Amino acid sequence: MAPKFSRVLRLMTAAAGATLSISMAADEPRTSRSIPLCPGLTIVTAVAQQDGDYESIKTIESASDTAVRLKYSVERTVSDFLLSKAPQLVKSTLFRTVRRTDLQSASLYLQQFSAELPETVPDTTAIGTSAAVLNALKNKGEAKLGIFIAFTQIKPSIDRTVHPNVYDNQMVATVTRVGKTPVSLAVIVNDVPTMLPAIQAAGDFFGDKSEFFFLDDETNPLTLKFRVGIGAVPALGEEAAKLCASTHGKAPAMFLAGGRCDAPAGADKDTLRVIKIRSNCSPTGMPTGTGTPGGVGGAGNVPALPAGDGANALERALATTGKVDVYSVYFSFNSDALRDESEPTLTDIAEVLRRHPDWRLAVNGHTDGIGGDQSNLDLSRRRSTAVKDALVKRYAIAGDRLATSGFGKSQPKDTNDTLEGRARNRRVELVKLP
Repeated sequence: MAPKFSRVLRLMTAAAGATLSISMAADEPRTSRSIPLCPGLTIVTAVAQQDGDYESIKTIESASDTAVRLKYSVERTVSDFLLSKAPQLVKSTLFRTVRRTDLQSASLYLQQFSAELPETVPDTTAIGTSAAVLNALKNKGEAKLGIFIAFTQIKPSIDRTVHPNVYDNQMVATVTRVGKTPVSLAVIVNDVPTMLPAIQAAGDFFGDKSEFFFLDDETNPLTLKFRVGIGAVPALGEEAAKLCASTHGKAPAMFLAGGRCDAPAGADKDTLRVIKIRSNCSPTGMPTGTGTPGGVGGAGNVPALPAGDGANALERALATTGKVDVYSVYFSFNSDALRDESEPTLTDIAEVLRRHPDWRLAVNGHTDGIGGDQSNLDLSRRRSTAVKDALVKRYAIAGDRLATSGFGKSQPKDTNDTLEGRARNRRVELVKLP
């Protein structure tokens, strides 16, 4: 039987426009529309690979009247098949600045992140499309949209008269809106399963059939999902499948006739799926210190992003239900090492414990279903301990106020067959102890 969240999600998808107001610890998704583009906004994207999912994290560092600067962080394992090296954890941190004028009118969407690119690339957006493209799709049913192939050049110029330049890699096509009403995509927003409305568009980029799902919010039309080169990665033949098996899934595509070990049945060339969003801003874009789990009002009667009031929201959930699932504690791939982006949430947990010196919490770790039972159990226990250690050593919380435990993949919230489902299963659960 499918978990409760999956059943509700199917019902929500069928019931367009339904709006729910729930407590932070409930499983049912709420609906939301507005996600302010403001400092602290964190967008997490999951990417599937042979050994499991890894997550890229984009955080808005600053937002002025003229530009928005974001930090892109990714940690993943990379294997060197030719040199027979063991998989290595590779960490990358990049920065991108997008001009406000481009957020309004640019038709080029620079979805690639590379250390070779300049921080500012005029006439492009970075984490979604522009207001002009979104409005054209909604009002005209089509829009010109440019995306980019992967960059192999060393430091391409932004001068269009010099080659190679960034714009040499653009692919521009007309994308057409799919359907007349927004579609709903499930995203964990401020630790709550939330349905976000998106405008779906499809087009053909030089033979790569592609589709995009942009948040239906002209103030911040984030890309919630895309598929570029749909079905372009071929299925593995018998010999290629044997090579993948003999190399434990690390054989490079050059030996597989374009196929991939992690996609034996074939796949899309490039995909993106936003699975988590965290924000401490109100719909006006100003940081908020108060709010309710049920959300705050946006323009008119449109439900807006619930105020991400951090410690207050955690405090209410623990006081009301005694437990809460936390999705904004981030770990390195297949590791108990905490990533830097976890600090705001650790700060919130510590603040709640300071407000309630009589409270004790159990910190429970949960994993997705990829990997063996024992390895997942061990990983969940180590991650639980890592959270406790951080709170004790960095925030001076007494160790006897925190109990740790790990449940591996034994208590899923959702299916393990999709990126979104696995993301909901990877979590830290806080439980108020008697």
